[in-house]
Amino acid sequence: NMFPKEPIAYDYIDAQGELIYQVQRFYPKSFRQRRPDAEGRWVYNLKGVPALPYLLPALLRDQQGTIFIVEGEKCADELSRLGLLATTNSGGAGNWKPILNHHFQARDVVIIPDNDAAGRAHAQKVAQNLFGVANSLKILELPGLPEKGDVFDWLANGNVSHDLIRLADQASIVDQPPIESVDESEDY
Repeated sequence: NMFPKEPIAYDYIDAQGELIYQVQRFYPKSFRQRRPDAEGRWVYNLKGVPALPYLLPALLRDQQGTIFIVEGEKCADELSRLGLLATTNSGGAGNWKPILNHHFQARDVVIIPDNDAAGRAHAQKVAQNLFGVANSLKILELPGLPEKGDVFDWLANGNVSHDLIRLADQASIVDQPPIESVDESEDY
């Protein structure tokens, strides 16, 4: 069996360095969210817990760098490993919450959608939320991605971080608020 039996845990840490909640990824691909209670036991819901951007402490340590917003913790971890500032929201595509917006105040933001309808719709939703909040906002659709492919796949394909930075530099700025997608034919 090539898959680890143990789930991978992604920690969501607040500005004070406290673990607020965790996303567990099970194989092949399912997720569970949980939070520690006052006694340090796990509670398997996020009731009353404000959403946080993933890898927030890194975003706070570097106030100047461009922030790459990707879909999923695995992609954010990979960009972070390459020395880039990266984040995502818990819960996957479609689950960006407005409470996340203020963390991107006056920051340069590049949104990298997954290559599918849900990913593109999610990128639009994030851009709507951050338009007028971020200093600059770009949506970077990576070239040569397979259907449903993401930045992790793109890097696994032999692209490197400076390719990503170059493409991000060349991407055009979102200069007007995106409109909600009205294409109802997609089943996401």
